[in-house]
This record gives sequence, structure tokens and C-alpha cells, in this order.
Amino acid sequence: MNKIKKIIDQFNFNIRGYRKLNNIQIIDTDQGKYVIKRKNAYHDELYEYLKNKNFNYLLDRKRIQDYEIFPFIDEVDIPKEEKAIEMVYILSLLHNKTTFYREVVLDKVKEIYETLSREIEYLTYYYHDMQDMIEQKVYMSPEEYLLIRNISLVYSSLEYSKEQLEKWYRIKKDSKKERVVLLHGRPSLDHLLIGKDRTLISWNHSKRGIPIYDFVYFYKSDYLDLEMSALFDMYQSKFLYTHDENLLFFTIISIPRKLVFTKKHYKDCYEVFKFIKYTEKTMDFVLKENQETEKTNHNEFNK
Repeated sequence: MNKIKKIIDQFNFNIRGYRKLNNIQIIDTDQGKYVIKRKNAYHDELYEYLKNKNFNYLLDRKRIQDYEIFPFIDEVDIPKEEKAIEMVYILSLLHNKTTFYREVVLDKVKEIYETLSREIEYLTYYYHDMQDMIEQKVYMSPEEYLLIRNISLVYSSLEYSKEQLEKWYRIKKDSKKERVVLLHGRPSLDHLLIGKDRTLISWNHSKRGIPIYDFVYFYKSDYLDLEMSALFDMYQSKFLYTHDENLLFFTIISIPRKLVFTKKHYKDCYEVFKFIKYTEKTMDFVLKENQETEKTNHNEFNK
């Protein structure tokens, strides 16, 4: 606390009190509430770059010695759906403002292809082995029964992801250029603060890369509570994926995660429920989006 007080004193703030919220320390001063964090040298370069691109959804910050000080934002309580719309808009703006093109590196394309191929193959064998083990039992646990009833959906999802990956690879290995953006890296609703202004926080995982990875993270973080198809269409209306980007996006979100049972039946049943819900929603989502893409391509072809 003494170290924090010394830092605050250098800004001529009078401290009124402290409180902890989750993992952050909030300091209440005569000039407002603030959060102090260790300085991240990457933030200097990142903030400068984004401000030069007129992307202004960032926290104001002050820097001194090894620390950064940010204003604490008391969030307005709004429905999750409204917050998700704000997130989609801000992500599309971030990607539009930071787009550039680079030469395709074939080794990198092969690396992505081989990594995802191995994951799909591993999970296919994993769920076949799990199915064999469960079906040999005289009595299934509730979570095992729930999984077995829906196992064909898991295999369909794996097969679909494999097909999309092969299509992506055939296109990508002959491509010369690819689109790159600055990715936030962790765009969940928890990282969007809505108060007087809209602010996107937690940039520690940001990097330059293929645009799809931000929406992949957003999709996987909030699929259970949000209508992702409408949000994706809204995002696409502002930042349209290319055909190869769509294929890779569909590939990645269609790969089911690895289920591991803990033998705590209530917890395991809930995990299987979420797993099946994700797989069902995702298959409905990708089939709808594929139909929309094919319709658009057909209309363009017949113009």
C-alpha cells in the first residue's frame, strides 16, 4: 500500500480509500477512482499505433516509473445482447482500421493445416475410443448416456471441420496475398466496458494475424448466451470475410473440444450439456452461413 500511495501522490491525488474487485486494486481519490498496474512496454507501441489509426476505444492512462494508472469505469447495466452488438461494431472497426496485406508464407499455411488436421484426427479417435468404452458398460452414468445419445453429432462436426479444412488448404496453398489485421486476442464481453464511453480492455494478447481469430474467441466465449448467427451477419456487413477466411473460421469453430470426465456427475452432466449445445448451435450456424455464402456467390455469378 505504501508503494501505491507514493505513486498516487506523484499525480497530486488525495487517497480516500482502497478496495479490491476480482484481481484488481481500486484506489478512490479526490479526482475519481483509478486502477494501478505494472507498466507493459508493449502498450506504448500499441496505443500509439491505434490512435494513429483513429481507433479510440481505449482507456486513458498515465505512466510513471514501472506503473500505469487507468481510470476505473463504473459500468452501466445493459442487456448482454446490446453489449454484444457494441462488441461486434468495435471489432469490425478495429479490423477495418488496421487491415493490410502480406505475402502468403506456404510453410505457415502448412503448419496451420497440419496442426488442425492432427487435432481433428486425434479427437476422432478419442471419441471413438470413449464410445467403445462407454458402450461396453452394463450401466452408463448420466453424463455418459447423454454423450452417447448425441455422439453422431460429434462425428458429423468433426467430419465437417475436416472437409472445410481441405477446401481451405486447396485455396490457400495457391494464394499469393493474405489479409492481416491487428487482433485484440481476447474479445469477450468481460473485456468491453460500457460507461460514459465504450472501452476495450486487456490487450496483452493482441497481435497481427488473420482476422478470423477474434470472432473465433468471441464465439467460443459467449455462444451459450447469444444468438451468434445474427451477430456474425452484423459483423460481416461491416467486415466481410474472404472465401478462404470463411472456410478457416468454419473449420476452427466446428472442431469440438475434448471432454474429460471428473466422476463428479452433476458437473460432468453440465459439461456434456454445454458441449452438445455448442456442437448443435455451431452446426446450425455453419450450415446457415454456408447457404448464405452459396446464395451470394450464385447471385454474383449470374449478374
